[in-house]
Amino acid sequence: MKARFLGLPLVAVGAFVSASCMGGGAYGPLGATCPQLTGNADLMQAQFSANARANAKVKTFVIAAHDLVNISLQMEAEATAACKRMGMDLGLTEAQMAARGEEDGAQAQGACGALAARMDEILRAGIQVRAQVVPPQCQANLQAKASCEGACEVDVDPGEIVAHCEPARLSGYCQGRCVGQCEGNCQGDCQGQCSARDASGRCVGRCSGTCNGGCDATCHARCEGQWQAPKCEGHVRPPSADAECNASCNAHASFTAQCTPAQVNVQVSQNTELAMRLMATLRANLPALLHAEIALGKRVIQDARVVVQVGAQLPKIIGDAGAQAIACVAAASSASVKASARIDVSVQASASVSGRAGAS
Repeated sequence: MKARFLGLPLVAVGAFVSASCMGGGAYGPLGATCPQLTGNADLMQAQFSANARANAKVKTFVIAAHDLVNISLQMEAEATAACKRMGMDLGLTEAQMAARGEEDGAQAQGACGALAARMDEILRAGIQVRAQVVPPQCQANLQAKASCEGACEVDVDPGEIVAHCEPARLSGYCQGRCVGQCEGNCQGDCQGQCSARDASGRCVGRCSGTCNGGCDATCHARCEGQWQAPKCEGHVRPPSADAECNASCNAHASFTAQCTPAQVNVQVSQNTELAMRLMATLRANLPALLHAEIALGKRVIQDARVVVQVGAQLPKIIGDAGAQAIACVAAASSASVKASARIDVSVQASASVSGRAGAS
């Protein structure tokens, strides 16, 4: 069978997300404090803080958290639906497959748990199942990653470059007295060879050594005054929208990946009516369950944990980014923790079924 690429369709859970957000729902009670997270606005264009670096970190984190919540809801919904279809085919009722609680992942746990128990009954009757599986293959959304990383590129405050760069690596235009190498004309004391001097012996030309005075071009090392357009040589950068921003963008690319559908062939050891029903329902529904378990679940578990870690770190990093930024980080962080737990529980529930079919 020729594989075809499928996007991660979020339409199926979109209505649920919108409805649940009105009362906290997927984003929890803090969701109402961050309209950007729960609304329909383009998060890439959202403004969370007047501080450019803090805004980039918060924006990309909220984007990744929003993706994580959606993919966790989709994962649980797809796993629950697949298990319920198989359960109904094997004689279970809706009540038997209902969620047993309200914790994250409870719907998948209820449906797939009941189905796994029913499959145990069938297997104990002597029916053996063998599944041949080509799992989903996924490719990160590089376009989404590039767009997200573009939001990470912010202008760094020149003062912070000066503050965080080793003095010997600093260069730029000096409004004041340059103490070091001057790439242009030095006006002052040249400790070295000077190409031109005035009547008082002061250097007014190029200095081949150290200039201690005015410099009409790039000054290196130290400026007794104000740096203009400072640069930090040797690829030394001050803290900026880097580690947290990049981690969020990598997760965003993973959460919006495109995946091929799973391919499944199932055989059973008997020709009984129950064995045929089991084979038919596994052939029809196991691909969807594996898509949920692998493409939307196991594949993103580590990315989900990274997003949770970023959410835990950001409050210590963004400082005085403003009330809106702090509120949105808190809301997105809380929702990410719940979404990560939802994926973990739903993966375990899905695997309890696929494992019994020999397809985990």
